[in-house]
This record gives sequence, structure tokens and C-alpha cells, in this order.
Amino acid sequence: MRRLVATGRSDVGKVREGNEDALLVRDSVYAVADGMGGHLAGEVASATALEPIEELDGRIFQDDTAAVTALRDAVVAANERVSQLAVENPDYRGMGTTLTAALIEGRRLHVAHVGDSRAYLLRDGHFSQLTDDHTLVQHLVDEGQITREEAARHPQRSVITRAIGVSNDVDVDSMSLELQPGDQLLLCSDGLSGVVEDEDIARTLVEVHDPDETVDTLIDLANDAGGPDNITVLLLRYEDTEAEDAPRHRTISISSRVDAGERDWAGEMGRYASLNKGATVLEPDKDGDRRSVGAILGKATAIVLAVAVVTGVVFGGSQFLLSRSFFVGLDGEQVVIFEGINRELGPFELYRVTERSEVTIEEVQLWYRPQLESGFPAADLGDARALVRNIPLRDTEEEPEPGEDATGEVEDPEA
Repeated sequence: MRRLVATGRSDVGKVREGNEDALLVRDSVYAVADGMGGHLAGEVASATALEPIEELDGRIFQDDTAAVTALRDAVVAANERVSQLAVENPDYRGMGTTLTAALIEGRRLHVAHVGDSRAYLLRDGHFSQLTDDHTLVQHLVDEGQITREEAARHPQRSVITRAIGVSNDVDVDSMSLELQPGDQLLLCSDGLSGVVEDEDIARTLVEVHDPDETVDTLIDLANDAGGPDNITVLLLRYEDTEAEDAPRHRTISISSRVDAGERDWAGEMGRYASLNKGATVLEPDKDGDRRSVGAILGKATAIVLAVAVVTGVVFGGSQFLLSRSFFVGLDGEQVVIFEGINRELGPFELYRVTERSEVTIEEVQLWYRPQLESGFPAADLGDARALVRNIPLRDTEEEPEPGEDATGEVEDPEA
């Protein structure tokens, strides 16, 4: 008999006076939210965001697509509710929350995600981070500006670029996979992942057998490391009670978040199973090689689609793309919001200035300038405006710090 065992706990940590995290554990839905906003606003945001997720508990869906769509819609509804509360109550202005939610139906797992609370999967000794952090430092890592080691010590590591409740619209990441006996899914706030190394988290999941004890041990590890933030841990174990105890892997391979350009999503989803139900037909040719008919047709289709997209952009389709994409960058010395795609197609620019700020590049802190020069992507216009408002500015009396180079890179004094 296969069953899902779920357990979770939230702890205030060693520094914060209140707990702005929220935790949801029901029969088929699970979630972690990390609120922000000060006073009681963060607590309100995180608790409110969980309400639409809880409403999915026990629902039956026609197929995977319907299930993951419902979960994404619930996250969008959470954004709407938190945003509306902030509009209606001046005390809640500026509040927001991360949200990482899981929906289980049979052996299928669906995950939806906004922010930097994480989902991990431990399977057959392989520990993998399933979600991407929507943070400034992760963007810097993706762009090759800093390393993962530098990101862990970066002074702006707590700045998130996407959250529930900060704008009218929200971009939601989602994925689905098929569970296997022995799988362990961990949802947690950055009070754990930002303090405890992935290797230590994975080792705890492997070595501690009791789920409640596992959760308590992870929280203790975060508190032993200083407990600088609220700590929320939710553990799901998919067990086969009739199977003999499987050997526990003492050697663990770790797949933490890697550069977006290098991430092998096809390989990862192949290992975990994806939404694609179609089988590829293999036909041996006379040399004995196997050629994928599906791959050939896919490449041909991709070429046709690529030609169609390029033609559409050049000959009139660009307005559609321009109206749905935004990024923050520079127009001369001025910080502006661009509408469109940060690319050129021959002589054509696939973007245009839609809003201008009063900020100039000389007013921006040196370490942040390369991001503006390369263009900082935004989920929507509201997100772009928020990025502009949160640009770190220099003190007008500030002189370059020792160790700063022309690009504004600064050696971390704590490194």
C-alpha cells in the first residue's frame, strides 16, 4: 500500500520577534509562504495567500493539465486577494509574500511557485532543487555577474524580484512529476535554505527516519546557525508500506539551482517524469542506428515555427510581443522602462521606451549598474515599476570605496 506522509512546523527563529511565515498541510494540498511588510502585514499576507490553495483540497481533476492549471489559478487568486487587502487597508501597503504550493493527486505531484521559498526532491540518493529563486542575486548568478558562493554572502541576497501581492499581476512558475516510492519532497522558507547548506539538508533527510524528527532536526540546524529568520519546513514522504525497506543511500548527489543557461530541464524532467504523455517511436535504419521520428518532426516543426515567428515580428507581429514583455534599462544616462524584448533582429529593435524615471545612472550604486546596462527583466509593468522604485541609490556625498573597479564590482568585506 502506498501512502503520503506529511508533516511540517514553523519556528520564529532566534532573531525575529514575530513569525511572518505560514504553513498549509491538508489532505491533498500543501504550501509554504514567507510574508513581508512589517507590523502584522507580513503575517496577513502569508495567511491570506494560503486561502485559495486550501480551497483546492479534495478536488478531483480530469487530467494533469486541469490540475496544474487549477493550482496556478489559485496562486493568481492569492495574488489578487493580497493585493486587494493592501489597497483597502493603508496599514498593509507594501506587504507581500512568497508562495510555494504542492497539489497531490494519486501519484502525480504539481508544484506552483512565486518567490524564494523552495521545493526540493530527494530521490534515489539524488537531492535536487525543483524551484528557481526569484531573487536579485539569482538573476546576477544567471547573468554570470557573481558566483553561487558570492550570492550566499551578497548584501542584497534577501531582495526578491517576484512576490505575491506586490502588483496586480503575477508570473507563476509550475511543474508536474510522477512520484515514486521513497520520494521525499521538501518545501521550506529561506529561513532554512538561506542558512543551512543543501548537503546538510539532504543528509538529514537520508539519515533521520522519523518525519517529525526530520523536520525538528532541520529547524534545529537553522537555529544553531543563528536562526536569523523565521523557519518553516514541510516534508512529504511517499511510502510503499508493502515493499521491503529500501537501502538508504549514504552517497548523495546534489543538484542545487544552477545557471539558467546551463540547466538541463529535459534531463531533469526525464528523471522525474514530465507532463508529456506521448511516446517517441524509434526506427532502426540500415546502419543499425536509431532515429527518433518524433525528434525529426519536432525539429522540422520548430524550424517552421521559428520562421513564422521571425516573419511575424518583422512584418507586424512585434506589437503583440511589445505589449506583453517589459524590462528596466538605460536610455542614455536615464533609467527607463522598456516595453518589448531586449533583443535586436537585424536593423529592428524589439523594444521601445514606455516610461521614464527621474533616476540617472550616476545616482545608482556601482554594483547595480551592470544590471541596468544589460537590462533587468520584469514580469509585467507593475513589476518593472517596483524594480525602478527599489533601485539602490548612492549617497550624493559617496566616494568610490577602495577595491571598486570601473564596473562597480566590490569585494565583499565579509568574504
